[in-house]
Amino acid sequence: MQSEHIAEYYIVMSEPKKVTPFFLYLLILAMPAGPANGEHPLGPNEERGSTARQHRVLPPAVTEQQEYYDLCGCCEKDLQCEMTEKAIRWKDGKKYDSVTSWKVKWDYAYNRSSHACFADNFRVTMNVVFRLPRWTCPEPVSQALVDKWTPYITNLVEHENGHRDLALTAAHDLTRAVAEMPPARTCSDLDAAVDAMSREWMKKLDEDQALFDAHTGHGFAQGVMFP
Repeated sequence: MQSEHIAEYYIVMSEPKKVTPFFLYLLILAMPAGPANGEHPLGPNEERGSTARQHRVLPPAVTEQQEYYDLCGCCEKDLQCEMTEKAIRWKDGKKYDSVTSWKVKWDYAYNRSSHACFADNFRVTMNVVFRLPRWTCPEPVSQALVDKWTPYITNLVEHENGHRDLALTAAHDLTRAVAEMPPARTCSDLDAAVDAMSREWMKKLDEDQALFDAHTGHGFAQGVMFP
């Protein structure tokens, strides 16, 4: 059995000619494709009337990829206008400079006994996709413009990486938590327990992401601003 959760993070694009911060908004879509069932390790667990069992812990499987939209503006005005035109249009109809998204799944195998059901080989699988602007002006540009762009894109990536890192930490935390779960009376009970724990994990991740934005001013404190 399997459940999927999709988390999307995106940065609002500032209007041309306005020196305004880039604000990060969080959209969490939880879309269960069935009870959260997966393969994951439990730590030593005791079933009634038997000796403790040692379950393997499988680390989260994570893949990352970068996707770019190219910008060719060679002056600040042209670059800003092109960013406005080519920025990523999201589901809300607005355009954004950058979108970082990930798809999270977890699965595990049943390990049954006559008295209990264990989650065995639980594993979180996460695919992270960064969608970013890429500046490729074919002509020489002013050093002043380069000096504005370089810290902007560097800080933009750093901020997005911060959200990714929080998700990775949460995936490891969920893995450990499921590993330490006691055996359930039935496998249906196990599914319900893992599903509840996973949803709690998603809720906490949402809260941690919001706290990260509060501490960083949605990236503004990290220099996510152009021009």
